[in-house]
Amino acid sequence: MITGTLSVSDVMSKNVLFAHLHHSFTELCRLFFEMNIHHLPVVDDAGRLIGIISANDVLKAYGRQIPTLGRADEATLNRKITIEDLMTPNPIYISPEATLKEAAEKLTAHNIQSLPVLAGDKVVGIITSRDLMRHFSG
Repeated sequence: MITGTLSVSDVMSKNVLFAHLHHSFTELCRLFFEMNIHHLPVVDDAGRLIGIISANDVLKAYGRQIPTLGRADEATLNRKITIEDLMTPNPIYISPEATLKEAAEKLTAHNIQSLPVLAGDKVVGIITSRDLMRHFSG
């Protein structure tokens, strides 16, 4: 059972990387691969959350596009697959003061794997199902 005493801020990842609409598909792929991450919040130029992208979103888009492309070079991929196409807009999020139980309930209720953590309109962290499992198994 998850106790209500710990908050999201106790477990969330605080060093959050972001995607921006101007990033290319291949830049995004490199970021996922080199940083060994699975979810990226997408923010606008003012730093407000506008979407989220998972590594699975990237793989699905690549798999859908490859059969339709005459070439699969970097320039073609960047032209055909955009951040806006990949992201889930208006993602579900949580506050840093929320309990871990609330985070687990949101993840389960929406069948998602990550929640951006917002303080006001600023992304201050991200919490994933993996973070919760690591916390409660360690």
